Amino acid sequence: MGTRQREADAAADHFLLKIARENQLQSLTEKELRLDETPVTSYPQPIRAKAWIRFGAIPMHVDCWIHRTTSDAAGVAFTIRDKTFRCWVWGNAVTLPDEAGTAAAPAAGRRA
Repeated sequence: MGTRQREADAAADHFLLKIARENQLQSLTEKELRLDETPVTSYPQPIRAKAWIRFGAIPMHVDCWIHRTTSDAAGVAFTIRDKTFRCWVWGNAVTLPDEAGTAAAPAAGRRA
């Protein structure tokens, strides 16, 4: 990776951290998740993915790891610099890379 790319990545991380400091990370509520009536699948080896998340009203498309899913949602974690964030998002907000590296099907309900 060249110097310019590292500088661009550092600037992007700084911008994302600023947004994260100024806005609350949004996550699905217990009522939306229905965890008392919907089974949860946990993954011993998290699955690499991309997800649309929100800090306040600001949407971001981030590289993330899926740690758990229900039939409708995914519990994801992502890191900005050294800070890890975790939230639940709707399954159709998450995509798995296919072998060609492009976005594949939504991740909710995926079974290992």
